[in-house]
Amino acid sequence: MARALDLRETATALERYRRRAGEVTVAGVVLLVLAVGVELLPPVAWTSDLIGWLVLLGLTALGFGITTRAIGARMTHVLGAGTWSAHAAVPVGRAWGSATVVLASPGSGEVWPLKVVASRPRYDALRPGPDAVLWWCGDPGLGGVIAPPGGGELFWAKPVRGRAARRRIVARAEREGLLGRPVPRSPQPAPAHVSRPAPARRRRGVWRWVVLVTAVALGLGIYGSERAEDDPQVDLTVLSRQDGDSCTVRWKDPFDGTARTGPYQCTPDLDPVLEGWDTGFVVAYGPWKGDLYNADWEGTPANDVNDTLFALGALGLLAGLVAGGVSRWRRRAVTPVPYADPDPAAAARVSLEKARNEPSPTYALLAAHAERQAVPQTRTRRPEADVREVPWWRVRGLRQVSALEELLVSAIGCAGAGLGVWLGVGIPASVIGFLMGGTLLRACFRLLTTGRPVALLLARAATAPVPVVRRYALLYDPRGGTPVLVVFPAHGGPDDGPEGLIPLVPPGTSNRPRLGLPSAPTGSVELRGWLDQADNGLPIVVPWIEGRPLWPLEPYAEAGGSDFAEHLEWLAPPEEDQEEASAP
Repeated sequence: MARALDLRETATALERYRRRAGEVTVAGVVLLVLAVGVELLPPVAWTSDLIGWLVLLGLTALGFGITTRAIGARMTHVLGAGTWSAHAAVPVGRAWGSATVVLASPGSGEVWPLKVVASRPRYDALRPGPDAVLWWCGDPGLGGVIAPPGGGELFWAKPVRGRAARRRIVARAEREGLLGRPVPRSPQPAPAHVSRPAPARRRRGVWRWVVLVTAVALGLGIYGSERAEDDPQVDLTVLSRQDGDSCTVRWKDPFDGTARTGPYQCTPDLDPVLEGWDTGFVVAYGPWKGDLYNADWEGTPANDVNDTLFALGALGLLAGLVAGGVSRWRRRAVTPVPYADPDPAAAARVSLEKARNEPSPTYALLAAHAERQAVPQTRTRRPEADVREVPWWRVRGLRQVSALEELLVSAIGCAGAGLGVWLGVGIPASVIGFLMGGTLLRACFRLLTTGRPVALLLARAATAPVPVVRRYALLYDPRGGTPVLVVFPAHGGPDDGPEGLIPLVPPGTSNRPRLGLPSAPTGSVELRGWLDQADNGLPIVVPWIEGRPLWPLEPYAEAGGSDFAEHLEWLAPPEEDQEEASAP
């Protein structure tokens, strides 16, 4: 392929990454605008705390969005200038810090320890699949983009710093057999007859930066105004008076307890009874901390700076949003026409010729591939309840499919947040309760609309009276490691072709998704169901292996379907391609 960005999945993933960064940035701006709105409302007892939390969350989201957008820009540059290459990979978990992965260079025998810039939940999508292969685009000495095979999920990775850390990580990867693994098949180049559009001229995006800068200024202005409400009031001893109301006073510093002396603008026309005494305020934040001022804010520039930041930030944010919206609307007025294959007949002839030249997958080929992908399990998971003897909601796999577990966890979270509000925790418990409440509503909707009907359908299929015995080969999707059961005739030879396939729900945990899968990559399976059908007309089938069911992720896909051959080729590449890829 000419560029990594020419791959459709990669371009879609990059657009999704940049759109997500934009959404987080907009969320931060919206939170800051809400803080401004609450500030303009009549003061209430809880207004100050709410504004503080809105400003904190808004600035956090804004900073995260800016960082993510910067990473997206670097990804665009790297993917637009380089190509994808496939590498054997070993993940190296770290108790502290970012996750790390080690890649093996296909030609030179070098190893590249890379630190992945991603959160822990998102890093799970990058874990190498059963083939232990990841794609790379960039310079291992400077940084680049790493992705699972297919280029559909993008991560920024940079080299691990520190000679000792690099040596330790590489040694661990070598102990896990990184250098002994075969060279993976390189990403296939794009067909010669497909034309790609010229890259668009890069825009500078002036208004987005105006919005970001002014939003930060607005947040700082709101923060200073809110902190000023907590400035401590101090008693002053007037030592002398000068012209007008200028005085020299002494007061006790409320922060360190020391006695301080300095100029002050005393209160005019003070009652003679209070002669020699006055009151003032001390700034408790920012570079002006410790400044003494009176009720008219005379004595410190803090109030002027806060008002200036607030005014300029609000006006600049409004102008940036309006101008940016108009600019975006004008750009979208002209919709670009996506590129298309200029000769669809030629593409069809290429696909037909490829299908004629490549051997059809057989039981022997797929069973050998399943044996290569098999990993011995040193741990076992507690078996779930038998669906034939208990209601569906007591079966662990069906609870997971129906979203019942998510509902229970959300309900417990809402109860904990309610307890926090009752104990007087305040705003933090309210925010957590609001988030958990949204999760609870979503889980209830999923349970009532799709979760419970699907669980009942699977339970009825799993308890069907007459099973159909078949042979199987257990393969794994290279994109995420999803187990897929390929079904063959029960009585046949090594040259039998597949009858169908069933993607399975990984029965294990998030860290060990293979726990609970069959111990053997090939063997005999009982298929139950067949009577009910999904919305697409495919039958619902539940496989039983080693006396327990494996819950399907999708309906049973019979051989000869529209995407069956492509799905099977993706799961197990042709044998000659594997031999060429593993050749030195």
